[in-house]
Amino acid sequence: MSINLVWRTDVHLSDRAPSSRTDDWADAVFDKLGQVRDLAREVNAAAIIDGGDFFHIKSPGRNSHALVNRTAEHHSTYPCPVYCTPGNHDSVYGDYAFLPQQPLGVLYSTGVYKRLYDEHEAVFTHDGITVRVVGIPYHGTTYDMERFTSIKKGDEDILICVAHVLASHRGGTMFEGEDIIKYADLVDTAPDVYLFGHWHKDQGVKEIGGKQFVNIGSLTRGALSQDEVARQPAAAVLRCTDKGVEVEVRRLKVGAPEEVFDVQGRARQVKRQVEMDSFVEAIRDALQPVEGGQTLIEAVTSMDNVPNEIRERALAYLERA
Repeated sequence: MSINLVWRTDVHLSDRAPSSRTDDWADAVFDKLGQVRDLAREVNAAAIIDGGDFFHIKSPGRNSHALVNRTAEHHSTYPCPVYCTPGNHDSVYGDYAFLPQQPLGVLYSTGVYKRLYDEHEAVFTHDGITVRVVGIPYHGTTYDMERFTSIKKGDEDILICVAHVLASHRGGTMFEGEDIIKYADLVDTAPDVYLFGHWHKDQGVKEIGGKQFVNIGSLTRGALSQDEVARQPAAAVLRCTDKGVEVEVRRLKVGAPEEVFDVQGRARQVKRQVEMDSFVEAIRDALQPVEGGQTLIEAVTSMDNVPNEIRERALAYLERA
């Protein structure tokens, strides 16, 4: 026998569809949520664990009562409770101190969701096996590593940590300046399994130093980038036994890219990105010392390898500065 948990993250539910989508966004999201519900029923899950960013719009006034009501009614059909760790999109300023005024806070207060962060934990016991789940919410672009190192194992057989942070096998820093935790830096911490939200990219499941790192990306595809178009969202089943945790990734049924994405918009986006990359590269070259004391404005003016519109906008910014 085992204690089964189902993992999902980064749902990004909203009344308004992303600009890249041509279908009904809310319907598409609830279809995926229904698949997760059915998976939980299939494996007789003790709980569904949600990694945060359930809602996309941070401003509470831009999430309709109808959307929150639909969410509550949908989850009333679940065979088990849902535990959720707040993400950066779940509160204004990405600060979960504002949860009481947010849609997610309403779901907590009404019991639709159970809290999973700070002192709020989940414990499951069956057939002599105890599983404890703790949560680390999003808490800024510079991560407090004490949140990870201070977690201590108690009498439970298996300790699972949910964290809404950027994490990867390589670590580093995101281009916006946000930390990326390296898996290897967590090997000496107490949890047996880490479940990561926040990064939408599917990085799979890795085992390092006897610990498992589950980082399968967002449950939905909202962005029109190549990764999002090609990616097949997934949930994961965690089967916890006296021998450890077995992780099974389950892919969801989704519409073909050409059916749900603005493919022509994708082509325009790629063209703009190529133009911008060319411009940035030209600016980088222009910032190098130039013979004859040529100014930056003169360097931009002389560029003939970028579109006029981009060059003129750059000149306007430089002259204003």
